[in-house]
Amino acid sequence: MFTTPRWVLSHLFALTLIGLFIAAGFWQINRLNWRQDQNAIAASRMNTAVLLDDVRDVEIDTLEFRRVQVEGRFDPTTEILIANRSNDGAAGFWIWTNFITNDGDLLVNRGFVNRGIVLEADGSQPRSDADVTDAPVVIEGLLRTGFDSARASADKSQLTRPDPVLAGEILGLDTALDPSFYLALTGQEPQRTQEIPSTVPLPDLGEGPHRSYAFQWFTFATIGAVGYLLLLRRIARGDQSRGDVPI
Repeated sequence: MFTTPRWVLSHLFALTLIGLFIAAGFWQINRLNWRQDQNAIAASRMNTAVLLDDVRDVEIDTLEFRRVQVEGRFDPTTEILIANRSNDGAAGFWIWTNFITNDGDLLVNRGFVNRGIVLEADGSQPRSDADVTDAPVVIEGLLRTGFDSARASADKSQLTRPDPVLAGEILGLDTALDPSFYLALTGQEPQRTQEIPSTVPLPDLGEGPHRSYAFQWFTFATIGAVGYLLLLRRIARGDQSRGDVPI
């Protein structure tokens, strides 16, 4: 009864669909394992601050999330805004400022400014905090890699995306590290006296939805397999009351 061409095609379709559900579940498990591995690497790099000199000659692939400490001074006249940023649902900008060290320039993300609250008198662009000076400070932060293909505004004061290479070119920086990296500021000594800009939150090291997605796909596969077997059983019995006639 279940070996006719029609039923063979039905079996193949059901097996294919169930197989895809199972494959999707294992793909999510693999993504979860990858995320856990990446989180472990990031956590280990973020755990201890090292001097900038200690990471100057390491492999570029190992720079991401490195917590570094460096002494120098900010150049408040050399900064650029990164547009299309958000914080707690508020739209605004990141402020990237050049930090001058003994060994070169370092592009630093000093934090987020709210577009709707902190504006220049003419409303043209966000203000940075008033207490940034060129006095020597010791800063600490995470090295982060940026994106590429950003566009600059007509006056070169803003970028559409976090692109440290383009920012460095516009600001004319002599970078102390690979130009594709910037420093996300987490603290400095002496501390700032104002809350603007607000420090960008640390990277999310959560596992994401992969575990729940895998459970869903495996559940779909189980429901599909059990449901199809029950359907075949009901048809085989020829339950006339349900309108099923053996084929």
